[in-house]
Amino acid sequence: MKPIIFLLGPSGIGKSYLSEMLAKNKFLYVHIDTDSRKRTFAANGFPSEWDDHIHKVNLAHLVGELRDRLNNEHAGAIVSFPTVHVLTPEMLVEAERLGVTPVVLWGKQGNCIRAAEKRIEKKGGKFNLPRYERLNGPTFLVYGRPEYDAFRVEAFQWDGSRYPNEKWLTRIIERTGG
Repeated sequence: MKPIIFLLGPSGIGKSYLSEMLAKNKFLYVHIDTDSRKRTFAANGFPSEWDDHIHKVNLAHLVGELRDRLNNEHAGAIVSFPTVHVLTPEMLVEAERLGVTPVVLWGKQGNCIRAAEKRIEKKGGKFNLPRYERLNGPTFLVYGRPEYDAFRVEAFQWDGSRYPNEKWLTRIIERTGG
């Protein structure tokens, strides 16, 4: 069975970057993660009510649809979730039961803030720290709890730098059993 990976975590952790790396390695990339208020589940062909609240998502339906979309050209699927879509430990366990590898990318808040600021400024925007903290603070609190230990993968090295691409990819692929 081809792997399906759910990527979760705060803004600046590297969800989009890692997803794009996996897409270059023939993974179907379902981009639910966005910094705007777009209805991204609906835009990806899923029920529009899923955009109202993450707890409305039917994981069995989502995984079944992803499996249907995989073809011979795909090595698997990667779904990147927005910062504000925080899945409960029970949802992550259910996802695992359905054959998904949930990955909560994790790192120090300061490293994530620096990365998010750099990304936004590179795009010509102005970083808004109070907005970042308002949107990401709850995510750091929840995903920092012990019940998420089994799902977390450190995204930064001890010095705050990113892991080399190949090492990062290998660490994620190994989690899928691949």
